[in-house]
Amino acid sequence: MLPAGILAAALFALLAFAPFASAASDPVASGSTTMTLNSGFTKYLKTFGIKTSKISPAKLKGSKATFTVTGGSLDPTTGKGEVTLGGGLKFTAGKSSAPIKALVLNTSKKSLTGKVAGKKVKIATLAGWSFKRNGFGVNLTIKKLKLTSAGANALNKKLGFSKGTPKPFLKNKLIAKAAAETQPSTVTIKPGNLMTLVTDSATFKKLSDVKVKIPVSAPTTEPSLGTFAFPITGGTVGPTGTAGVVQSAGSLQLLQKLQTGATTYIETEINLGNFYADLAAKTLTVEVVAKSNAESPAGSGKFPLNLGNLGRSSIADITIPGVVADPTTRTVTVTNAPAVLQPIAAEVLEGFVKVYQAYYEGGTYLHVCSLLTHNCESAIPAEKAAEEAFAKKEAKKAAEAKVANDHITAGNPLGTVSFTAQGE
Repeated sequence: MLPAGILAAALFALLAFAPFASAASDPVASGSTTMTLNSGFTKYLKTFGIKTSKISPAKLKGSKATFTVTGGSLDPTTGKGEVTLGGGLKFTAGKSSAPIKALVLNTSKKSLTGKVAGKKVKIATLAGWSFKRNGFGVNLTIKKLKLTSAGANALNKKLGFSKGTPKPFLKNKLIAKAAAETQPSTVTIKPGNLMTLVTDSATFKKLSDVKVKIPVSAPTTEPSLGTFAFPITGGTVGPTGTAGVVQSAGSLQLLQKLQTGATTYIETEINLGNFYADLAAKTLTVEVVAKSNAESPAGSGKFPLNLGNLGRSSIADITIPGVVADPTTRTVTVTNAPAVLQPIAAEVLEGFVKVYQAYYEGGTYLHVCSLLTHNCESAIPAEKAAEEAFAKKEAKKAAEAKVANDHITAGNPLGTVSFTAQGE
């Protein structure tokens, strides 16, 4: 009889897999923004004795204020989104000052917001803006920044011009034009191309030795034995290959079918679906479904071990040996990235080895008994015990030898992963 507890332990180990965390898409990583202050606006401010200066790390030279892009998010296909800027500007009149910090250009809302004396205010509206691609990134051009009523009121109040007329800051006053150059930490991936997994020949043979077959489900294909190709369906990828999650579709089955009678089998299947390469975590993750007609250990109800869908799980650590990024075509290529089994994934695969070892041991025990004088069924207790002990010893020795070279442990190679991801 097969010790089903071995199988139970292996399958239930899947429940300890770490949950998968989704990644953000199209975040802005770097760049710069230049605002060219309108000469009429600055001349008008000077009639009130108002000076303009920079707040580091921004720079101000003449009428040009340059800001470092510190973050945000942009849709590279539409130019819509927001860009956050480092530093700010300060307007000074005598001993009063009105600093503007935490500036955000938002093309979706057509606004420039900032904090005036710590309070968030819509400073200006955007008009006549456009965008164009710059490799993986996006360049923005804004023809007009016009002061809002809220922005004018906040600045006038802070500088002591809230009462009386005329006022230095006026609604709809043209204050500047702007241009921004941005580069992303990740870009959205277009569906298409393939992610390939070339399984390690030694690990592949170990599974084959213990009667584990690896059929595929569409749209996965097997171009050659042990090489599996998965269509890329989306995700994100960083130009340096160190961020993003490359998503693919299709699945592999790890199927072990061990005959126990003329028409009966112990069947265990672990389905590994939708392989994702998480480039930040440097892991390979899959959606896991486990099912088996084996029964749980005695005393636990003897229910079939159909654990069902266990969610997305991390199975292997990957090393990115090198990345080829082409800004012109917006593609990122990773070739032959080694993937090694994580502890729990190795434990699950080792479960197949242990189940087969127990299965082989049971069959060998019966075979050895059939060669003995009393077939391990003597009516004399001493003879029966002696034959059983001998048969068990020989069966255990034979089973251990059978799988001696097939054990699977953490750090064993799973294979290599390759892909070319096409950014939008």
